[in-house]
Amino acid sequence: MLGEALRMIGGALGALLTQPFYYIFLIGVLLHYRRQGILERKLFNIRIYVYAGRVLRTVITGIIVGLLVSIVMAFIGIHIQTEVIWCIGTILILLSVFRLRYAHITMALAVLTIIYMVLLSLPSWQPTGFIGQVIESIRNVDLPGLLAISVLLQLIEAVLFRMQATRFSSPVVIEGKRGKPVGAYAIEAFWPIPLWLFIPSTGGLVLPWTPLHGAESWINGVSLTALPVMIGCSILTQTHLPQVKVNAIAKRLLQSSFIMIVLAALALWWAPIAIPALVIAVILREWIMYVSRREESQQSPLFIRGLRGLKILDVIPASPAAELGITAGESVYKVNGQLIQDPQSLHAALRINPAFCKLEILNIQGESKFLQRAIYAGDHHQLGMIFAPDDQAVISPDIQRLSVWHLVTKPRVHKLNNGYQEADATLLLESNLSTETEIPEEPIELTPEYIEKHGLPKRPRRK
Repeated sequence: MLGEALRMIGGALGALLTQPFYYIFLIGVLLHYRRQGILERKLFNIRIYVYAGRVLRTVITGIIVGLLVSIVMAFIGIHIQTEVIWCIGTILILLSVFRLRYAHITMALAVLTIIYMVLLSLPSWQPTGFIGQVIESIRNVDLPGLLAISVLLQLIEAVLFRMQATRFSSPVVIEGKRGKPVGAYAIEAFWPIPLWLFIPSTGGLVLPWTPLHGAESWINGVSLTALPVMIGCSILTQTHLPQVKVNAIAKRLLQSSFIMIVLAALALWWAPIAIPALVIAVILREWIMYVSRREESQQSPLFIRGLRGLKILDVIPASPAAELGITAGESVYKVNGQLIQDPQSLHAALRINPAFCKLEILNIQGESKFLQRAIYAGDHHQLGMIFAPDDQAVISPDIQRLSVWHLVTKPRVHKLNNGYQEADATLLLESNLSTETEIPEEPIELTPEYIEKHGLPKRPRRK
């Protein structure tokens, strides 16, 4: 039995390694973080984060999550064919062409359900060959089992998003509601998940327990197959600090997960519930995204230039500012006793004492804290602080609608069109040109001859 189990595990690992989807998901993650690094250089002239650590954390976390979900599904049970696995992987890739955030197991299962319902409405269509095998597999797809996988992954996604998403956030510059550059955070956390699933198989390993779903089909033994999937969220915030936004999204994901757990349990008891349950899962997920966007549109941006100091958008790790405990959302008010309103005044204040600096920082609540530190050769010229953009900053126009196309092309940045300012100046110039120029009169000399001829001048009327 041990040898048979080892052969089955080896076969499952081989199935994962021979499938292209897990490699494609990993390549997508690498390209995503590569793009973030390039975008940071274009927006801030420096690469703020080292993304190798993020990639490693993403991969290791995905493998651990895959093992946990696989263990749970070993007791729940699922019936899945190889053709269905290829369909799910293909759907995930096609969805990512439209938006990266659509490349989620819940969205893929919703599309698969639509295909399933269409095929059920065409019972007379029976093609042969490979297409016929795929269609037959979809018609017999185990939607309750796939729904259980989706719900488990969404529950873990909510926990992971709360624990790790802040570390995956990156500062960006976008166009605000008033047509000016504003600072924001792109919170884009994705995890490729390899799943290993027991499926009924005649002559395979006999489990010492009976899975919950489809008990009569596990008598003759099981085999192990691999199913690579993707989970994750893509959120943009310009009104909150990343941790505040992450906590709010994670809470809503967790609440929707509890609703879906109940529906998934009912679907395992009565299979037809799985179809409306998957529809509800998509609605809940899109509702979370909609509420997030509505909140962003109704509140004032946080990372803009203010009247009191210079607003900090982000702090470079291991920089002097990070060592001093300065965080995003705070403002640099004074440096070496000088008021700070822009980066130029900061540089001038730092030159007062090139070897030492005294800082007055305003926290989020507007309270002052006083910091000081020696300045060493090689320190960042702004002590590692990235400031909120001014009106001349470049923005990223694609950050809210990323797709696969954006991963394989260089990120675009450009300055906003300040045509309204030029138009105002043109109108003012035309107004000045159209006004008749008044030629000042020469001063009148009141001589006796002038008075005798013209009389005394009249007092001007008050306007």
